[in-house]
Amino acid sequence: MPTLDEHRVSAAADHPELARLEARTAWDFPTLPQPIVQRWSDEPVLLLDRRGEPWQYGPIERDPLAKDGRTVIPRAQRRRLAAVADVPFQRVAIAHQLDPDGPVARLIPQLRHGPRNCTDDVARAVAGTVPPCPGTAGMLRAVDGLLRGGRRRAAAVADVLLDPLVFGVLAPTTPVHGQLCLWYPLAAWRW
Repeated sequence: MPTLDEHRVSAAADHPELARLEARTAWDFPTLPQPIVQRWSDEPVLLLDRRGEPWQYGPIERDPLAKDGRTVIPRAQRRRLAAVADVPFQRVAIAHQLDPDGPVARLIPQLRHGPRNCTDDVARAVAGTVPPCPGTAGMLRAVDGLLRGGRRRAAAVADVLLDPLVFGVLAPTTPVHGQLCLWYPLAAWRW
């Protein structure tokens, strides 16, 4: 599964609260993959990964490919998300791999200097549209398990141009813009 680990830092070395949270989460939910540590953003973000590939990520509720507030995901990934529905993620994020020759091409020189927040309109422009796929013909409802328990969680789960990723996000407190958080890769697929 690809990851957005461009900004990965060691939770244990420099962030003891995150290290404790990661250890507790690993104990309670041993099947979760290892998280990356990345800052939460309330806004869409554009960045280049280690290989220089462009990505857009942000809160699932601001997914640029969502239609009527819902995002389409393949059946196998829905099952994976349902399997982790009992994990008390505070936020859910989606990342979209972008076509480097598409609309984001003109922004790549700026992204070489680091991630950039962008507007929802820019995120929609660079993300493109959901490609037609027979396995995802119908719109899917929000992943109900991620919303259980009255905790603030995402209202939908998502789709993407190339490789989309869905992350469950945890922090010692409810994530706020700019705060370092644990990002657990939960589902990925290639269109």
